[in-house]
Amino acid sequence: MNNNSNFLYKYIPNTITVLSLCCGLSSVRFSINEDWKTAILLIIFAAIFDFFDGWFASKLKGGSYFGAELDSLSDIISFGVAPSLLIYFWTLSDLNSLGWSISMFFVVCAALRLARFTADIYLAPIRIDKNTYFVGIPSPGAAGLSLLPIFLYIEFEFSFLRNAYLNLINLGLIGFLMISKIPTFSLKKIVFSKKYIPWIIILSVIICISLISNIWLTLIVIGLLYVLSIVYTIVINLIKNN
Repeated sequence: MNNNSNFLYKYIPNTITVLSLCCGLSSVRFSINEDWKTAILLIIFAAIFDFFDGWFASKLKGGSYFGAELDSLSDIISFGVAPSLLIYFWTLSDLNSLGWSISMFFVVCAALRLARFTADIYLAPIRIDKNTYFVGIPSPGAAGLSLLPIFLYIEFEFSFLRNAYLNLINLGLIGFLMISKIPTFSLKKIVFSKKYIPWIIILSVIICISLISNIWLTLIVIGLLYVLSIVYTIVINLIKNN
């Protein structure tokens, strides 16, 4: 019985990772068909699965080097290839080879970011603050920021947000931030006191209700808050270093 339990504990996180990968691949299909909203939603589902595979691996003690490698390969597809191709088909294809080049740049940066993260598992990472921060923007966050212009376009219908050069700059900047060593806030590394659990539950319910009532506006707010958190962590670490 224990062997069966260990087997399940080991493969539950990996199964969730595969679901994330399938969402990323399916997003590419819907991007090709120009079904932008479905493509975006699939990337969001991929991010949710990506969060829970790590959570289950931690809680069930089912983490493994195999799982870490699989997770990185999944993330390259779901948060590198999928958002990059979505943006390319949405607007960057107007720039022909230039648009394709920046799309490839984003994917390469995602691959390098994930390779560095995976290597850290084996080689004991050099982190700015291993309990609170990532080094560089993690690929799910980068995917979300790359799609922020589409969220704004869907919600407010500002035509300039579909400008190819604007999205080229945005995608290139986010790609650079992925491979940079700037500190970025990490919820996964924070241990909340039990007294905060009711507030966390209330906040989670509010977010869920907001996503159901107006998903695009909620995603915009989350994206902008994430941008502010990046600015905040950079400023805080500059102050500490000085």
